[in-house]
Amino acid sequence: GSPDFNALQNSFDKSKTSGIVYFLFDVPYFEGYDLRQAPLSARRDLLRQLLAAPPGKRVRFSNDFEADAASVLDSACKLHLEGVIAKRRDAVYESRRTETWLKLKCQRRQEFVIGGFTVRQGGAALEVGSLLLGVHDSAGTLRFCGSVGTGWNSKSATQLGARLAKIETPDGPFVNPDATRSGRWRRRSDGDERWVRPQLVAEVSFAEWTPDAQIRHAVFVGLRSDKPPSAITREQAVSPFGAAAPAAPKKAPVGGADSSVKVSNPQRVVDPSSGITKLDLARYYQSVAGWILPHLKGRPCSLVRAPSGISGELFFQKHAEKLHIPDVKDLDPALWPDHEALLEVATPKALAGASQMNVVEFHTWNAMARQIDQPDRMVFDVDPGDKVPWSRVQEAAVLTRALLTELGLRAWLKTSGGKGLHLVVPIAPRCDWDSVKGFSQAVVQHLAAHIPDRFVTKSGPSNRVGKIFVDYLRNGHGATTAAAFSARARPGLGVSMPVSWEQLDTLKSGAQWSVAGAREYLSFQTDDPWKDYWTCKQTITQAMQTLGYQPPAGSASR
Repeated sequence: GSPDFNALQNSFDKSKTSGIVYFLFDVPYFEGYDLRQAPLSARRDLLRQLLAAPPGKRVRFSNDFEADAASVLDSACKLHLEGVIAKRRDAVYESRRTETWLKLKCQRRQEFVIGGFTVRQGGAALEVGSLLLGVHDSAGTLRFCGSVGTGWNSKSATQLGARLAKIETPDGPFVNPDATRSGRWRRRSDGDERWVRPQLVAEVSFAEWTPDAQIRHAVFVGLRSDKPPSAITREQAVSPFGAAAPAAPKKAPVGGADSSVKVSNPQRVVDPSSGITKLDLARYYQSVAGWILPHLKGRPCSLVRAPSGISGELFFQKHAEKLHIPDVKDLDPALWPDHEALLEVATPKALAGASQMNVVEFHTWNAMARQIDQPDRMVFDVDPGDKVPWSRVQEAAVLTRALLTELGLRAWLKTSGGKGLHLVVPIAPRCDWDSVKGFSQAVVQHLAAHIPDRFVTKSGPSNRVGKIFVDYLRNGHGATTAAAFSARARPGLGVSMPVSWEQLDTLKSGAQWSVAGAREYLSFQTDDPWKDYWTCKQTITQAMQTLGYQPPAGSASR
């Protein structure tokens, strides 16, 4: 059977331990010998022999599984286990947290209404210590179901406290006050619980529901603005064993009153590695609409669709063809003669409609539709080859930026959502496609010529083993790049996230943020690292001359 935390607690509390089965996974000492410096594999071989025959009823060997971590964790979560431990086979035994033993937890996750909070003792004024959470029952009344006190730092806790203070109220909103920590209703003068009007929704991950309808091991993920508090109820997990479970809705609404679109098959899994569903992805795009739409509006946009999830066949669409998506606009066919009309995604309803049609990625041209023949940006994709460490990717971004700076050009940085980084250079729309692409190629050739042990000038995996290709091909006519805040159709559903150059050293990968965690990060960002990007109108004429690049004969530039 599955582990049962409450049953274990009851067994100890009532001194009825006959139902406990004890699993051994390691043997740090044996018959007077200290085995802690021996490799884990050797210690476990010894333990396996000790417990080999006959199998014990009370004491058993904890088996290991040689498989990729994602598959093992996915299986554990489907069995309703708390998680798995990943261990290096050659690890010594250490009585502390280490990087050789990693805890991979299965977490449940849903939205809760914030009904109150506590203030951290000794912290700054209104620094949140915990949030008091609730869900609506079948009668529509709000019931307390636990608290969450982790998932933020001191700065975020203070920001959250300031926001909650604006909606503070003397009385609590929950109908079951005996479930709160104080055991009764309290006004601010009576204790440490402070109540708020139930207007904010928090997304929280947690280990399980207890028998008395409380959540355990909760972690704050972020605030949600795409779902009204009145709609928050306890979500029912779908049983992997085929047991009777409440049926998931065949269609779920996504978007506000002016952008609502019904999402069919909302529980369809888009990414098997993370369990992210079609509805999860749709909610992500609605929650970041204010960030992503400025990067989409007015530009031709291509769509990457995954009708059967990202592990199935993907479709890259530059034209609507027979696909109708609500509010996705067909641009003037004259923009690209001899082709069908290009697409524009410019509204929250268009985002929601694209989600309904299984769109995972949004890719945009480097030109606005109104000046389709004159690009208004260049993109340099820092694309590492095999066996290139992440530190080299960071270094390549710095070196590329340094060259651009020498040429008098500013560049903005974002993660690719995959393996690399994107440098985006806004330019005044004065040159044609051939000139811009040719100049960007000259930049990359200059890097490779002067730092050949780091950079190559040709794409393709065989050409960049151990090196980095700064992809300039995205600057040609008809080429596209994943838009800022777009998800990527790769395991984990990474997100292309705009960041400041000061953040570069802290990044761990090009997929540091994913659909599952991007909202948490964005909900506490007060400064836009790209705020100056929108008003930067630099030209590349002088940069061309400095680099010694001559535009093709007959090209248009000024």
